[in-house]
Amino acid sequence: MRRLRIVQVISNYPDARPLPPTNQGGTEKVVHELTENLVRRGHDVYLFASRGSRSSAKLIPYKKNLRDRGIARFVLKRMPRHVDIIHDHTFTSTLGRRKLKIPTICTLHLPVKQRVKHPVYVSRRARTIMGKNRGYFVYNGISPRDYQFSKEKKGFLLFIGRLIPEKGVLEAIKIAERTGHRLLIAGPIKDRRYFNKLLAPRIKRNPRIRYVGAVGGRKKQYLLKNASCLLFPTLWEEPFGLVMIEAMACGTPVVALRRGRFPKLCLAFRI
Repeated sequence: MRRLRIVQVISNYPDARPLPPTNQGGTEKVVHELTENLVRRGHDVYLFASRGSRSSAKLIPYKKNLRDRGIARFVLKRMPRHVDIIHDHTFTSTLGRRKLKIPTICTLHLPVKQRVKHPVYVSRRARTIMGKNRGYFVYNGISPRDYQFSKEKKGFLLFIGRLIPEKGVLEAIKIAERTGHRLLIAGPIKDRRYFNKLLAPRIKRNPRIRYVGAVGGRKKQYLLKNASCLLFPTLWEEPFGLVMIEAMACGTPVVALRRGRFPKLCLAFRI
């Protein structure tokens, strides 16, 4: 296998966090895992990422608040010599849209349509809907050794994700209300008005529903391996949903709406 010089580029704005992520950041987790494994395979890898990131690759941290064109200018100014391939993970495919001489592939982590030469979607469904079957798809992956498998469950339902309407957290609450099961909700509050108006009152009046905040590390492991099932009733065209395979790696089944790529992976659930 020939040793390649690879440049990995991730977004820096608005919500990108250092690699590896601690308690949120699916894209950051995927890019970190990919970068570390490329280094292990003997490739010469350069990583452009947020300040505070840690990596086995040659790390080049961004200046604060760089976005889109600013990222492209920053990367191109610091591009190492003799690069074989650029892997653009930015949300706007800022390097892929520049038609560079260096071969550039663009992984589209969000359900967006970008006219780039080498698009890679994170599921077949995303390629069909967003790419009109053009380009390629490669499913996100995790390292199973990083997850604790458990046959024993503690009888609670679990929702993990950003607390925004399209993620379906309200639908998860409705499921818990109708079934009488305990529900633990974990994830960052990204829409404070939505949380205060629609979620907090229902959580407050039901002692069997609890919000535990954004989680990572051991706390996330505990929730994933001990939940009776993970609820993921997404309301949007979810391109992948990394927490689903994290849950299944822990031996926890996933219940999801028949939407996005989920019919290929999960048991469908109708509210």
